Amino acid sequence: RNQSAFRFQKGARNQIEAQKNINSARVVELEYAMQKSLSFCHNIIFIFLRRCYYILLFSLFFLQLASSFGGRSLMLSIQRFFLSKTTLRSMSILEQVSQRLVHNMTTNPSAPTYLCMAIAGGGGHAISALASTPGASDLLLEGTVAYDRRSLQTYVDRKELMNYKFVSKDTAILMSRAAVRRAMQFRSNLKDYPHCVGLGVTSALVTTRERPGRSSFGYLCATSADGSEWSCRIKFASQLRTRTEEDRFMGQLALEAIEKLKSKGTTKLTINEEHDIVEEESFIDSTLSHEDQVVAAAQNILDGTVDAVLLLPSKDKLHFMIMTDPVLPCSSLIFPGSFNPPHAGHVALARISAASFSEQSTPVFMELSLTNPDKPNIDPKSVSKRAHKFLELENLPSDWAILLTSAPLFSRKVQILKPFMAPAIAEVGQRVGFVIGTDTMVRILDPKYYNNDKETMLEALREMGRSGVQFVVGGRLEQGKSFFSNEEKPEFVSGHQELELLPIDVQNMFSLVSEESFRMDISSSEIRRAAATTMSQSQHEDRSNL
Repeated sequence: RNQSAFRFQKGARNQIEAQKNINSARVVELEYAMQKSLSFCHNIIFIFLRRCYYILLFSLFFLQLASSFGGRSLMLSIQRFFLSKTTLRSMSILEQVSQRLVHNMTTNPSAPTYLCMAIAGGGGHAISALASTPGASDLLLEGTVAYDRRSLQTYVDRKELMNYKFVSKDTAILMSRAAVRRAMQFRSNLKDYPHCVGLGVTSALVTTRERPGRSSFGYLCATSADGSEWSCRIKFASQLRTRTEEDRFMGQLALEAIEKLKSKGTTKLTINEEHDIVEEESFIDSTLSHEDQVVAAAQNILDGTVDAVLLLPSKDKLHFMIMTDPVLPCSSLIFPGSFNPPHAGHVALARISAASFSEQSTPVFMELSLTNPDKPNIDPKSVSKRAHKFLELENLPSDWAILLTSAPLFSRKVQILKPFMAPAIAEVGQRVGFVIGTDTMVRILDPKYYNNDKETMLEALREMGRSGVQFVVGGRLEQGKSFFSNEEKPEFVSGHQELELLPIDVQNMFSLVSEESFRMDISSSEIRRAAATTMSQSQHEDRSNL
């Protein structure tokens, strides 16, 4: 039994050893097969790369040969095929930006955007893309392509344009400021002014003229009515796009410039960062003004830097938005006065005058002339104090603002304000109404302000009438002698007696507010006297207490 067990174990061991030998042989065969396969793959890859290398060398040789024989366009076509965006893709990006812009700018009714675009050179696709987007009518007011230099001169100030090149940052800024001004001209409500935006684009793209060594480039500028402004210079990848592709790309950047302005420069332009370069990017943030900024604006008036400044109250009536290039709607009501201080009588007269001047809502401008032929100039700090007093009054007209000028005489007021008037439209025409009291009417009709010549006075009034000027006269207690009457009575004066001696055509320029419609026996002089008396009594009590 022992020998049998021994033989069985020995046979089992022999079988195991035999199986190990078989497995080792199989592993060797597999390793050999894998090495052979890898060697074959390496050979195939090497042959493929070598042939690609020869093809590339041949292609470069062919392109160089074609270039030397005037085949430069072939090389550019091949580069565009591999490196530029396709026409379909660029158009889709433009449409996406347009749809996004319309959606973002029109979804909030309390903060709309009113856009005017001015484009010189490339970028015109921005207008067509925006106009073809549903809902764009709530955003786009006007799109202008000033393709010729003479056309551009009709859009911006020709004298200023002469100082700059056609394609320059300064020209883009001029265009954007002219565009935002046009946007305000299309809006008859002063509350819409802060939401007006202008876009200026000027560029030099691919052309048939030879420009050796020069890449396509352009300038973008977006401006809002409050003075905020974003601008930049964009340099395109050298000759990697066709003219059509560059125009669409410029249009895409133009629409993104508006988003840049609204986001205060935080959004990014969609560009090829490897080839396109953004240069000279800047953002000017203009916030609502405080008293010191009103003082600076008033000082600019006195220095002659500007002829007029518009102080537009904020929505919460806490401060003003300053506009040094104001726009007056084609039908406006100007209420001149010293407003020292403004009071409820001014508010009531402004409201009744606006109702009598036009059946439609008429904007009212409280005009404060900083100069006076009979008094010293108003101190800028006093101007700021008087302006901010308006923010404390109640029941002001629904559409009002403060206008600072340096025009004490009405003929001068018309001369200064006429360039700021929006163009007349067929339904309304260009009309300027002045709200005055009978004391002011007496001064208007006093020949001493016209070289003591009555005929000169009448001709000056007729000239103002031809410019669409009318006067709305509110009665008040007589404050002094009239030129036409030596009587001096403490009675309510409506102005009828002063007008009776004037020619009919001049009389028709004046609309008298009846005593039944308006009478408030209050004046700024009385308020100042009362305030001075109160202060004097307070000081006397303080001294007594001491």
